[in-house]
Amino acid sequence: MYPFYLVIVTLSIYTIIGLVASIDGEVVKLRLTGHVPVRLAGGTLIGFGSTFALRVIWMMADALANKTLIAGSELGLLVADFIFSAALLIGGILLWRRQALGYVGGTGLLFQASMLFVGLIAVLILQPILSEEPFLLIDVIVVFGMGLICFIPFALFARGVARS
Repeated sequence: MYPFYLVIVTLSIYTIIGLVASIDGEVVKLRLTGHVPVRLAGGTLIGFGSTFALRVIWMMADALANKTLIAGSELGLLVADFIFSAALLIGGILLWRRQALGYVGGTGLLFQASMLFVGLIAVLILQPILSEEPFLLIDVIVVFGMGLICFIPFALFARGVARS
């Protein structure tokens, strides 16, 4: 299945690059300037991007220092988190600097970060139903609280997009 997955990932990357390249960023910037909370959204993306990148670096450094093998599924998650953190950092910096590409990607990156927390909450709720794990309400509350850091800027940004 690996070649099939590699083809899907390659085609997805190619499609995303083509889609973003076809958008006139200057028009998007002109429409959204003054309507969206640029600093709040950019700062949120930079903060989460930095946090995810530091987590990945910490996990890799810990594995190297302790000479432990990282499981394949965990390594895949770390690679995905590193790519995700790079996208968040780049998008956040571009948005913070009020660059056209930052305006183009801001909504999508905030949505993606928000959906990460929605998915995690869904897993925390479904896990006790599908396994013998206990339901931990405090974990759901903590993840929801962390998610609010993304949900609020995303809602404000989306509201600004809708008003423009």
